[in-house]
Amino acid sequence: MCVGLWSLEHPDYALILCTNRDEYLSRPTTEAQFHSFGHEAPSTAAADGEEAQVLSGRDSVAGGTWLGMNRSGRVALLTNITEPLTQMTSSRGHLVSSYLLPDSALSLDDEVKILTGQNTKYAGFNLLLLSPWGHPESKSLDFDASLVTNHGAGGLLDYRPLTSEERSVGGISNGIDGQDGKDWPKVKHGIQSLSACLDALPADITEPDLTDRLFELLTYVNPSAPRLPRSQLRNTIHVEPLQVPLGGGATDFYATRLSTIILIRRDGQVLFIERDGWGLDREGKATKRDPPSERVHRFQLQLPVA
Repeated sequence: MCVGLWSLEHPDYALILCTNRDEYLSRPTTEAQFHSFGHEAPSTAAADGEEAQVLSGRDSVAGGTWLGMNRSGRVALLTNITEPLTQMTSSRGHLVSSYLLPDSALSLDDEVKILTGQNTKYAGFNLLLLSPWGHPESKSLDFDASLVTNHGAGGLLDYRPLTSEERSVGGISNGIDGQDGKDWPKVKHGIQSLSACLDALPADITEPDLTDRLFELLTYVNPSAPRLPRSQLRNTIHVEPLQVPLGGGATDFYATRLSTIILIRRDGQVLFIERDGWGLDREGKATKRDPPSERVHRFQLQLPVA
């Protein structure tokens, strides 16, 4: 049960995004790095003097990702809808790669119209898509934002722009948009915490201090909420390890594996930090690194010339 919290209206930052990825600890995953989802060999790209365009971790099983961005500033965040397990032939993670890979001049509205016009069936998902516009050199960078969803497994794809309230401070998890999605306790608590955090920021706050505060709000554990059944995880932002049955008597640890912060300044400067949460040790036991390891990426957006 993942969570994503964001603000698009801070005076200094076009985007403040903080997320937790909750997943089975044994599921193979690659760390966040620049890549092309395997669409070109690194040696070829290097020989041509080209840079890999997409920054994300990757799910090694399905090949897609849950969160990523590209050098031109597009950002995508995917969460699954909590529902009975269903088998679908199409991977939700490829919705993210299809948005981040193309060098497209289409507007976000045109992109989501094409995406939602397909008849592909997916397991339930929510997909936040962000597309930059404006002029970084004049510190006027901004983002268009839409939420794409199928409201549950096999449903028709639909989309809507974010409301002004959601642009100020918004959040998604694994609920259904238009039904219970906004009412999940972890979403409500996260939005309140991020709003309070941003309201309390001093004008001269340093970026390390800001990221520390954002990572801190992603550690919230509701001490009074039960952890089972799994649906109770909607009550807590940080999921501590619990053993979940897989069928046939097998179990796996499930917990918050990663926390990620993305900050994009109005001048197009990007800070992307992926920090490890829970993992498995050599004996297959759930363990948390202290201090946690992390990957830090800084770069300047390469927006197309209008």
